[in-house]
Amino acid sequence: MKNLAISKNDICLIAGSGLFVYEVANFLNNKNLLNQIILINENKFIKQNFKEKYKSFQIKDIEKITTYIKSKKLKKVIIIGYVELPSFEKINLSVKSKLLISKDIFLNNINDQSKILKKYLSNNKLILLSQKKILKKMLASYEDEFLHNINKKIINKLKLNKNFLKKIFSMNIAQSLILNGDRVIAIEDIFGTNDMINRIGKINLKFNNLIFVKSKKSNQIDEIDFPIIGMETLKLLVKYKFRSICLFNNNILISEKDKFLKEIRANNISLIIL
Repeated sequence: MKNLAISKNDICLIAGSGLFVYEVANFLNNKNLLNQIILINENKFIKQNFKEKYKSFQIKDIEKITTYIKSKKLKKVIIIGYVELPSFEKINLSVKSKLLISKDIFLNNINDQSKILKKYLSNNKLILLSQKKILKKMLASYEDEFLHNINKKIINKLKLNKNFLKKIFSMNIAQSLILNGDRVIAIEDIFGTNDMINRIGKINLKFNNLIFVKSKKSNQIDEIDFPIIGMETLKLLVKYKFRSICLFNNNILISEKDKFLKEIRANNISLIIL
């Protein structure tokens, strides 16, 4: 990370809800990198275990957040958990900031909130760190692959279809999909990954070669909303007897990675890394 050398205790974590946020906070803290947590959603794990390091804000008060971070003499920020900006009229901003964000809206970037937020922080001289670089030990990689012999035919077909799958994700439709063999039978919608798995799982007697595929979309940036898979999703895949999980090398974060990989090996599921 050129010009982004990380020093001890110089990172501010902007945190949403969920267990993964707590996992990342622990990771940064154990590495002596964590200075401050800005909590923008309810998170009991952070409140219970980082009482001296967190301060709560509402995301609509984004200027108060940036002012507070700078008052702590911090410049490096990492965001974990999706940050959904409220509607423009509900954000508490100065005239200068409103002009900046309204320009992005005029340029049709309103649906790409991640880029708007990144630009806003940059204009406030804050450095938004890449989740992919900071949390690289949590990334799915080729060394995590685990292949069961019973899934050999499925695996070979999947690897042959790698370019086809990459093309689907390049269309920025969704982060995950389900295959039955080499046929796409479901694509994630606004209700999320686990809802999609439950819908297909409830009719899985019709299918015998279910494969779950997850990847980063081409328009996602590494700093915000990086795709994550964890134990909740894995438990559903085991429940509904999926044959394989397919992830793309170095573009998916695995929550509770050691536990996740152990569960993969304990069940008749192959983990394929493309």
